[in-house]
This record gives sequence, C-alpha cells and structure tokens, in this order.
Amino acid sequence: MTSARKPPAEPLVVVLGSTGTGKSELAVELATRLNGEVINADAMQLYNGLPIITNKITPAEQCGVPHHLLGHISLDETPWDVDDFKREANRVIREIRSRGRLPILVGGSQYYVDPLLFKEVILDDLEMDTSASFPILRESGEVMLHELRKVDPVMANRWHPNDRRKIQRSLEIYLRTGKRASDYYAEQQARKEAAQQDPTDQQPWENLLFWVYSEREVLRTRLDNRVDKMVDGGLLPEVRELFEFKRQRDAAGQILDMTKGIWQSIGYKQFESYMTAVDEGREDAETDCLKTAALEEMKTATRRYAVYQTRWIRLKQIPRLRDVGPDAINSLYLLDSTDVTRYKDNVVEPAVKLATQFLQGEARAPPADLSPLAHEVLTQVSNPPPKATPCKRMCEVCHTVLMTEEAWEKHHKSATHRRVVRKKKRTSLVPVEKTAEAEKEDDSGGDKSDPDIGSMFLE
Repeated sequence: MTSARKPPAEPLVVVLGSTGTGKSELAVELATRLNGEVINADAMQLYNGLPIITNKITPAEQCGVPHHLLGHISLDETPWDVDDFKREANRVIREIRSRGRLPILVGGSQYYVDPLLFKEVILDDLEMDTSASFPILRESGEVMLHELRKVDPVMANRWHPNDRRKIQRSLEIYLRTGKRASDYYAEQQARKEAAQQDPTDQQPWENLLFWVYSEREVLRTRLDNRVDKMVDGGLLPEVRELFEFKRQRDAAGQILDMTKGIWQSIGYKQFESYMTAVDEGREDAETDCLKTAALEEMKTATRRYAVYQTRWIRLKQIPRLRDVGPDAINSLYLLDSTDVTRYKDNVVEPAVKLATQFLQGEARAPPADLSPLAHEVLTQVSNPPPKATPCKRMCEVCHTVLMTEEAWEKHHKSATHRRVVRKKKRTSLVPVEKTAEAEKEDDSGGDKSDPDIGSMFLE
C-alpha cells in the first residue's frame, strides 16, 4: 500500500492513453461521481466543428459534465503550441478549483499534458508564434537544416534530416530570440538538476494519473472498426469542408502550414487525393480505388498513432515520473480496457475508488497490484532497455542517416543494406553485359554471403 498522507490541496486527475481505449468515458464517470469538470488535452479536439474527424465526445456522452477547451478555436485561428495550451489549461484549472470542483485533464496529446505536470519540459519563457514573420520557416527541411547548421550546429546535429518539425522549432527559437535552442536546453537541464538537489524547491506531488490501456491486437481491430463507423457517420463531408477551406485559402494566395493544427488530423491527408479526383471528374473505377486506398491508409495511420501515444507514455512520461520521485511514479495506475463488456468493472470502479482515496489522503494499493495486465506492463516499463547511444552517421551506400549507434548496427546488418551493397559491387566490378545475369542469379536464391563486401563502401 502507498502510505496515507494529508488530502491534496490542489488535486489534479489526469486520464492518459492511446486513442480508442475509452479515456473520454472514464473522465465523464469520474467527473459525475467526484464533482469534477473535464479539460480537453487533445490537439485536434481543440478545433470547433468537425466532430467526426476529431473524434469529439458528443453532447449526449458528456452527460451534462462541463467540458473545457473542447471545440475552442476556429479553423482560421493560429494553431496552438504547447505554451498556448499550458497557459489556457492552467487558467481553466484555477477556475475549476475556485468553484470547489475537481479538474480532470483528459486527452491523447501527451506533449500538451507533460508541461502541466513537470518542470522544465518546454521552453516556458518563450511565446512561440507562427512562421509568418520568417519565410524560411516555410521552406523545406533541407533548407532550414542548412540554416540551422550555421546558427546552432549542436541542435542541427541532434535532429534527423527528415524531421522537419524539430528542425523548424529549433530554428524558430533562434530567429525569435537571438539565442540558440541548444543554450536554452542546457540552461533548462541545469535548472532541473539544481532543483532535484534542493529539496526545499520541490512542490508536493498532488496528481493522480490513470493510464487507460487495451492490448494491442484487440485495440487494432477496435480502431479499424471505428474508422469504418467514422466513414459511415459523415467523415467525408468533413474532409470536403476542410478541402474547400484549403482551396479558398490557396485561391486567396494564403499559404497554409500543412504540418500544424487541424491539417495533421488523421483522415484529411489520406482522403485529399480522393477529393481531388472527384472534383476532376475522373472515372468511377479510379475514384473508388482512391477511396479504398485512403480508407486503408487512414486505418494504418490510426493504428500507428496509437502505438506512438503508448510509446510516449512508456519512454517519456514514465521516466519523468520516476525522476520526480516515488510519490509521482506511484500515482500512475494502468486500467485494463481490453474487454469492453467489463469496462465498468475493470476501469470505472477501480478508478473511482482510487480517486476517492487520493482526494481523502488515504493509502492506496500499489499500481502493479491493480490487475494482471497492470503488473505485466508496469513491470516491463520499470525495467527499460538501456538508452540508445546518440550518433549521426550517414550510410553512403544507402544514402540513409542513422541517429544512434544501435540503429547504425541494425541497418548495417539488414537485408536491405546487404542487397544494395551487392548491387553496387556488381555494377562497379562486373562487366555491364554480365550484370543482368548476376541479378537473375541473385533473385533466384544464389549465394548471398559475402561478409567483407560492406567495407569497400563504408570507409
């Protein structure tokens, strides 16, 4: 059991988890039973309208519980960054507490959640804006990386050349402040280490976290079915609304940043080509193929996003909780929502009991004892694999950049790399008229072992 302590003066309950696990339903149940109000922490659900593509909880499902920052900004408004969200969420939390009610934060945009829980997660003293004032921030990742190397080579070396968003962020920091992002991060790390060494600077941990979790294979099927229901329920008219909005802006000469805001919603990017084909009056067979392909791409993107959300909790939030201390890491409870027929027994009732104990300052069961799945997953994450060794190496054979030593070793041993090496060897050392024959032999299962070839091209 966790030890009893006095009731929290400023409690916050947070509901985490990947898409499709039942976070919104749990937040409503907790708010209904514990005199709470819900704060949305999903970046797409910040936008007004578009209830299908953003997967908003319906008014009926809200059961009269006040929901904040849900449908809060228009498509015309500048996309919020983490600083905007932190400022507004903290304002709402203060208002909820002033009414004597419990704030319950729920959502899958974990990069919005973390700044509310942890110090020094973001550059708090910066108010980042859009790229309108700096045209270079609308350029390709390659162009921005070239500029970033000039002003902040430390950060330029940290990012993968294809990671346009991070490259843009680092360059934007320098352009707006005149100070290198690498210097800001170094100062943040120094402040964090100093705070950890000074117990008087530590604030009491008064947060309770619920990680709503479904086993992967079950969740994959659930997400695929949900995408089908979204299409049946009106997804395409919402995609059309966004498509027309973008076309109007293009006609007016207004360039939209497709890497931010609502344009990152899963569904629009996948169906954009289909919308274009329909407007161009292409053959029904072609548009049907595009529609089918878009549906499958949307399902794949949704499943991939769920994996990304879970990885964020495992690799970022749990280590941060561990850094804060025992009170923080022991405040995270995994709730098993795999079996939807037992959602009330496995998710709602345990969460309500734990939240009640938390609010009353009572002792609680250890997180790993909540269920067999909780024990399995939390035991795994408590013994993480060793951190990857940062590096930045270019495979001259495959023209691929690897960011860690482990990734480099894996790539160097991969079948793809060996295949490219063999091909280069043939085209470099074998007469042209024999190349096709050699390729035929290779494809038919000829001898593929040559351990010394790679060294010819990797020096």
